[in-house]
Amino acid sequence: MNRILPTLLLTATLAAGAAAPALAAEKTGLREVCADSTYVTLKPGAVFSGTLTKGQRIRVTRFSPSGKFAYGMARGHVNRHGWVKTADLCE
Repeated sequence: MNRILPTLLLTATLAAGAAAPALAAEKTGLREVCADSTYVTLKPGAVFSGTLTKGQRIRVTRFSPSGKFAYGMARGHVNRHGWVKTADLCE
C-alpha cells in the first residue's frame, strides 16, 4: 500500500505537466499581459529585448516545447517579435 500512493502522485504530476503545453497552445492570438511587467527576450528566457507592462499585448503565434514561453509580436514600446513567459499572460 505504501508504494501505491507515490505512484499515484507521480502519475498525477506527469499528467498535469503534460497538459500545460497543449492548453497553452490553444491560446494563440492577441494576448494581454496580466503580470505587472514581463520581459521580452530574443530567445526563451535569455537576451533581453524589452519590457511589456500590465495591459499591453502580444500577438502569440507559438509556444516553446515546454509551454513556459510564448512567441509573437510584442506591441507597446517594444514593437518587435520576441518571447515572454506564458505565466505572465492573462488566461
